[in-house]
Amino acid sequence: MSSVSPVTGFPAPGSPADAGTSLPRAAIASIAVRDAIDGPLSTSRQRRMLLLYAALLLGGFALALVAAPGPRAFGLGLMLPGGGFLGHLGNGLWPSLGAVAGLLLSLLLLGLALFAWFGSGNILAPIVVWLGSAGLAAALAPTPGWSGAPWLLAAAIAAAAVVTLRGRARYRARAIADRDRRNVHLAKLAAQPPRITAATARTDAAGMPEEASGYLRYLLDRSLQPLASFDGFDQIDQFQTASVRYQVCNFGYALAALQYEHLPAFRGYLSQAQQNLHQKMLDHRNWKYWALENAWGNLSLDPDPVPRDNIMYSGWFGALLSEYISNTGDSRYNDQPLVLRHPDGREWRYTFSQLAEVVYRNFKGSRFTLFPCEPNWIYPLCNNFGGITLKIHDRLYGTRWWSEIEADYRRHFDNEFTTVDGRTLAIRSTRTGLTIAALTSVMADCVTAYFLHGILPDVARRAWEIARLDFIRVADGKVDLLTRGWDAIDTGNYRKSMITTYAQVGAAAGEMGDSEVLELLRQRVRAEFPRGDEDGAVVHQGVSTFAHASLLGLFSQGAATRRDMHARGVAAEILDGPLLAAAPYPDVLVTRARNEGGELNCVLRPGRPAAAGGIYPLELSQLRPGATYRCEGLRQATVTADARGMATVYVYLTARQTFRVSPVE
Repeated sequence: MSSVSPVTGFPAPGSPADAGTSLPRAAIASIAVRDAIDGPLSTSRQRRMLLLYAALLLGGFALALVAAPGPRAFGLGLMLPGGGFLGHLGNGLWPSLGAVAGLLLSLLLLGLALFAWFGSGNILAPIVVWLGSAGLAAALAPTPGWSGAPWLLAAAIAAAAVVTLRGRARYRARAIADRDRRNVHLAKLAAQPPRITAATARTDAAGMPEEASGYLRYLLDRSLQPLASFDGFDQIDQFQTASVRYQVCNFGYALAALQYEHLPAFRGYLSQAQQNLHQKMLDHRNWKYWALENAWGNLSLDPDPVPRDNIMYSGWFGALLSEYISNTGDSRYNDQPLVLRHPDGREWRYTFSQLAEVVYRNFKGSRFTLFPCEPNWIYPLCNNFGGITLKIHDRLYGTRWWSEIEADYRRHFDNEFTTVDGRTLAIRSTRTGLTIAALTSVMADCVTAYFLHGILPDVARRAWEIARLDFIRVADGKVDLLTRGWDAIDTGNYRKSMITTYAQVGAAAGEMGDSEVLELLRQRVRAEFPRGDEDGAVVHQGVSTFAHASLLGLFSQGAATRRDMHARGVAAEILDGPLLAAAPYPDVLVTRARNEGGELNCVLRPGRPAAAGGIYPLELSQLRPGATYRCEGLRQATVTADARGMATVYVYLTARQTFRVSPVE
């Protein structure tokens, strides 16, 4: 059972204090000025790591100079994985070749172990390889062994250190110059009128663009299948970006943004699809990885994926739930707990508020404020989902969790997770303070801007404007991206492809109000990735399920959708107004559903070719009991609500069809 204390006494969702108000213009944060390449906390961890390695190096060197053959080889192996095999040098051709092979093989295995550490938090793997190679070298040590091995190895390590320090100095000089140049540019932008205004932030007269309809079908087909089924999802691994849990969450985020922007007055299969995704996140197949990661990363045997670290589950799931609750006012996840059932019979129960409280406590307990995904590894992107969880929870339930940590989150984000020149780091090690520079990319910058816009809008704008200045080139009606690292990989299936980068950079452009880049990236997707059709659903062959969800965002994204959804939410009068409660799926695809002043306005399309020409029932709810409503675009001219405020109407659907239901005064 969960030991997390329940959170009670909150007001009902759907009545945020700032609902219906305009958000202030988002400023642009400048790049923090610092002399060091890394922030103070990361630098202190790096120094600690270097002191530990220095002790290992000196101890190994001393052992290699004075000890017997076996311990001498072990000492060399402490200095560098595989270094113990260098004692075979000078003993003839074949022993020398064996020494080189042993060194190279050890370094290769260390590289694989470091990849395992990065990919799954397995901190034991590099330790086992390092000490294991030293032990094997000691067992095979020759007598007497080459006496020059300690000096050669020490010289090689010293040379590598010099090259590294010089490279860091050159990088620092370039980064400071880029920082100063970018800060001048950001200051100029801050003085200009905002790109996103009230006029551009919400233009929804026509509803969801028709081109997005096929992507919506793709997501709904997979979300509405039986809860135990994951047909159509990519099932490759459960540790990195192709994990099914990330596909499930990305589906939910895309559907939530669509609901907020175009369909706030529709429930039916759109809400059911999201509820199904919530239940799929509870499936043990989506959190069983944590038993392994917690064991080899934290040396803990607790398989519960919620309490400690693991924001790649608690934060992502929390954001998934919070967006849905904010959009619909549905209180089920605080009325009844979510249940994680282990195959051995154990259960852990969390309400949404308890899950959010766990995220808050992890933030409060971390020296970096941001806390790990895999044990030891902090990803800012994942932490942004935790921030979204708390931001929405504060707005809905009156807590101050995000308010309490926001200043520390911002400070550490700027100092520890932003490069000297202002770009967002993809990752940071809590134990060593190290990062993986190659993972910093235009896609990482833009995804940060996209999901950070509602919680730190000025930082989000900084990330976007830096990418727009230096890494997104628009000329002669075309857009090119300056890419690196994982930009050229479909993050949902690891295939070589630009699809995820196009989709996510384009969605960020839409969120930031840059319609030029948005449309040009849509054009690149149309030109480079042929569209297939499966009974009305768009399918791109070879493209991941994850990317298809991002493409829905690309083709439906409006300006400031996520910023508004997270910081402002659906106004209470919309949540309480008339709703389109149900429509038959997949025959009827609802592409707009909004209510204003007691009037319901909707746009429908046939969801599949065979549905055109049919007559379909539609269920309405939250009408005034006993009141009569005028119907336009429907089979009947008027309808009277029953005692529950419900009514059934019918639509003849041939192509795009609008209808309006308004009270008869």
